[in-house]
Amino acid sequence: MIQAAEQAGAAKKALIARVEPDGKVNYQGTWNFTQKHPIIQVIFKNNTAEIPTEARWLNTIVNHLQSAYAISEFNLVSHSMGGPVTLYWALHERSASSPTLKKFVPIAGPFNGVIYIDDTPNTNNLTSSGNPKLQNSAYRSYYRARMHFPTETKILNIYGNLEDGSNSDSLVTNVSARSLAYLLQKHVTSYKELMIKGPNARHSQLHNNAEVNRAVIRFLWNR
Repeated sequence: MIQAAEQAGAAKKALIARVEPDGKVNYQGTWNFTQKHPIIQVIFKNNTAEIPTEARWLNTIVNHLQSAYAISEFNLVSHSMGGPVTLYWALHERSASSPTLKKFVPIAGPFNGVIYIDDTPNTNNLTSSGNPKLQNSAYRSYYRARMHFPTETKILNIYGNLEDGSNSDSLVTNVSARSLAYLLQKHVTSYKELMIKGPNARHSQLHNNAEVNRAVIRFLWNR
C-alpha cells in the first residue's frame, strides 16, 4: 500500500516506527519538513498485545510526532486489529491537546468479534437501525464511550467479502466490520463504507489489494 501511494505520487514514506514488546519505540528514516504527505509506518513487534496496551503505544508515537515534528493533524490507515486499537486510542488515550485525527481508514477491522474467537459467520446481523443484534463486551464498551470520538474525523471503512457464503473475509465477518457505523456514523463529519468482493478480499490480502489501494489514495489525497 505504501509503495502504491509512492508510485501514484501521492505520498512518500518518511519514517518507520518500530514498537518493541516493552513499548519502546525506535524510529528509522528521515522526515524532511518540506516533504508533502509523509507516511509513517508503524510496526508492533508484539502484534498480539491487548488493545489498550497497543493504544498506549500508538499514543506514544502520536505524542512524539507532535513534539518532534509539530504535527497538528494526521490521517491513520489501519489493518485488522489496528482498527480497534485506533478506536480505543481515540476514545480513551486521545486528549484535548492531541493532534486532530483528520481521516481514519480501518481495513478489515474486527469491531465486534473475530471468527474462531468470538464470532461465527452468518450468526449476527444488523438491525434496521444499524445496531448489531449480538454485541461482545469490547463493542459494548466502545458504545458507552463513543461520544469521545473526535467529531471532525472522516471515515472510510473498508471490509472484504469472499463471496463464498460466509459474508466475511475469512477472519472478520461483514457484520463485525460494519458494526463501526452504529458507533460513529452519526457522530463524525462523514462515514463511508467500501466492500471489496471476491477471492482477493481475503483478510490477509486486503492491505495489499489494488482496489483498496486506489480507494485509500483517493480518500486521503484525492489522487
